[in-house]
Amino acid sequence: MAYDPESDIDQETADLILQLQLEDACLYFETSEGKSREPTDEEIAFRMQQEDLRNASNLAEDKRMAMSFYFAVQADGQAIADSEMEEKIAARDRELARNWRNDDQPVTTEEPQLDIDPNYLDDEILETLQALHMSGSCGYFEADDANSDNAESSAWAAKRAPSKTTLMHHCVACREETEFYNVLRAPCNHQYCRSCLEELFEAAINDESLFPPRCCRQPFVFNATRIFLKPDLVKRFEKKRIEFETPNRTYCYSPDCSAFIHPSNIHDDIATCPKCLFTTCTFCKERAHIGDCPNDTAMQQLLETAQENGWQRCYSCWRVVELQHGCNHITCGCGAQFCYNCGGRWRTCECAEWNQHRLLTRAYEIIDRDANDPAVHTLADAAQARPVPEPAAAVEPVRVFVEEEEEEEEEEEEEDINGKKNMRSITGAGII
Repeated sequence: MAYDPESDIDQETADLILQLQLEDACLYFETSEGKSREPTDEEIAFRMQQEDLRNASNLAEDKRMAMSFYFAVQADGQAIADSEMEEKIAARDRELARNWRNDDQPVTTEEPQLDIDPNYLDDEILETLQALHMSGSCGYFEADDANSDNAESSAWAAKRAPSKTTLMHHCVACREETEFYNVLRAPCNHQYCRSCLEELFEAAINDESLFPPRCCRQPFVFNATRIFLKPDLVKRFEKKRIEFETPNRTYCYSPDCSAFIHPSNIHDDIATCPKCLFTTCTFCKERAHIGDCPNDTAMQQLLETAQENGWQRCYSCWRVVELQHGCNHITCGCGAQFCYNCGGRWRTCECAEWNQHRLLTRAYEIIDRDANDPAVHTLADAAQARPVPEPAAAVEPVRVFVEEEEEEEEEEEEEDINGKKNMRSITGAGII
């Protein structure tokens, strides 16, 4: 007999029962011969029991996770309340200090009160976390004081022992009453049971007109809904959501495949199918081809503009290049070198290395740039306004030359005077 997840036993005992029953089922299949072509009734029974045990194990794991979330949120509620109380006390103290500083009469303030119960939690969150995959009769909390006269809060109601009567909600799709932990509230406040919710998401996967799943034109929040869906359905929906949300989708051109190609498998407008490995053009949606796609209207317009303006294309990567000035030797970003005049490989043609009009265009650009540059005008005006001094090197040699001539004349005059004196001395001596 398989373990019943809704039985009133503690979690550790439930885990032990599940583990032992799973081991028994695995041991049976390991020891069975398995020679018969068709499984026996006993094998079918064990197979069904093993599947039920695995489902029960998943339910028990979800139960533990829900309880862990519940206690974590409940523990943090008091910390949040304490932090809010400290902020209110600090604000009150600042107001009192400001009044005393302004010599105003102190205003009597009441003790700050919290607007919410420190243990307050949304009822639906508590119910979902506490009772997800649980029966309403599973007692996990014991009442501390069941005879209290005060009105109990939602947190207190969650702590006390639950009633034996399970809370039921009305499903808007099937019109049936369902346990509250198997019901999801849509953004429009309508409620859906688990089975109807799975049917709705299954229909959205198969019919794009129903995507995304919605009620009253308001889509479901998938992160809040996925806990009510089977893991296989969640995976298929996430995969389909990427497909439906991708603009200009590309599918494999092969009629035998026609699989959706993820954008990560598209490079340079070529989509590679991950299933059959065929390549598809993202523009014409047909088999990938070499060269430009005629259905690429933007590329066709660019090529027409390039032809009108005389632009060239790289022979290697087909990139469009515009040359405004300079020589005809073009080095593309891909590394290829070609002649801008004819588009052939560099040094394989007899074209001139440059065109004169492109060189003149560059010269005119430099002239216009300097003419419009205010810094150049400022330097030119300053050069014209500055007086030009006479060069000192042209005067210095003249001055030196004159001084040398004067010294030579003085030496000649001294020699003449000395000569005359000598003549007088000689003449006087002869007379005597």
